[in-house]
Amino acid sequence: MAPAIAHFLLGASLALLVATPIALRFRLPAWVPLWIVAIGGIWGLVPDVHHVAPLSESQLYAFHNTQWADLFAFHYTLDAPAVRARHDASVFWSIALFLVASALFTIAGVANARTAVGETPAPHLLALATASIPGLLFVAATVGIPF
Repeated sequence: MAPAIAHFLLGASLALLVATPIALRFRLPAWVPLWIVAIGGIWGLVPDVHHVAPLSESQLYAFHNTQWADLFAFHYTLDAPAVRARHDASVFWSIALFLVASALFTIAGVANARTAVGETPAPHLLALATASIPGLLFVAATVGIPF
């Protein structure tokens, strides 16, 4: 099992990468990146809810051990024995990916601030794009597109 920080950072990184084109197009309020990181990180941790759930622990644990958990920031893949054997590497690479995603998101925001004529906040589009990630992964898993 990968450490929780790796799950959190991978979810946050994927959410930031999905939101980067939106930051490039629209000038977003300063609070939006913080919420993207928080929501994306929690999204990556959802399959581990069986650790704290007062009810249905066995069903939630069973879900955690299926490939459906990959819909939550590749959770199942991170818990694979090959990744589990490389604990330090999984933490290092999740931090590195998070730094790259943060840099790309920041660069997109700065590029927008220098080129945008008017201020165009569109947090509703950002929320829509972030909320569509699990749906898109679900469609990819059911259609049979390999991850």
